[in-house]
Amino acid sequence: MTTDQRPVLVFDVNETLSDTGPLHGVFEELGLPGPLAQTWLSGVLREGFALAVHGESQPFAVLGEAVARSLFAVHAPDREVEEAVRHVREGMQRLPVHPDVSPGIEALADAGFRIVALTNGSEATAEGLLERGGVRQHFEHVLSVDDAPCWKPAPEAYAWASGVWGLPLERALMIAANPWDLHGAARAGMRTAWMDRHGAPWPGYARTPDLRVSGVRELAARLCGDAVGLRA
Repeated sequence: MTTDQRPVLVFDVNETLSDTGPLHGVFEELGLPGPLAQTWLSGVLREGFALAVHGESQPFAVLGEAVARSLFAVHAPDREVEEAVRHVREGMQRLPVHPDVSPGIEALADAGFRIVALTNGSEATAEGLLERGGVRQHFEHVLSVDDAPCWKPAPEAYAWASGVWGLPLERALMIAANPWDLHGAARAGMRTAWMDRHGAPWPGYARTPDLRVSGVRELAARLCGDAVGLRA
């Protein structure tokens, strides 16, 4: 596979590259059960998706703060609500990358792949994550749907991003941990790779991904070995 034949690699950020596990500790520091972190994150996504149905959008931070306030009305933190909201926001901004991200991205960059990021979160948060992970220099673009018509998985989000990176959607491979993201990307015309870090079953209602890997390191091994024939 020549460099010109290779797809642009489009990485989702939240959960795909970022390790959201430490968010459990952030909620525990508020005197709350750690699993509420996933409840909060799922709630933010729900609100973003609901707006996208109507062609509307709000930044992740705005929805994140609103969902946190609603959650804290039911599960009271051990401090003032606005202080607790700020604590969650700051926790999200200091998440690390998964351990496999740095060596995997390095290998893909060394092999000549074009690499971009497309996140439902903020550009600043994604930039900070990649800088802390030591891989920002390998990303040609770090794109946030804050600048798109609406959130992924709406087709408008992927179409907007393809205009930025300058290739049609069929020349791109969307890599994500969440099946909803890959289903949306596939319906928009992209090829897809599922970052299945936990060995979960693929949901039968979603379009089957072209590739399934356990992390970025395995993705690099598969693509650099041309094992899946992901040609333009």
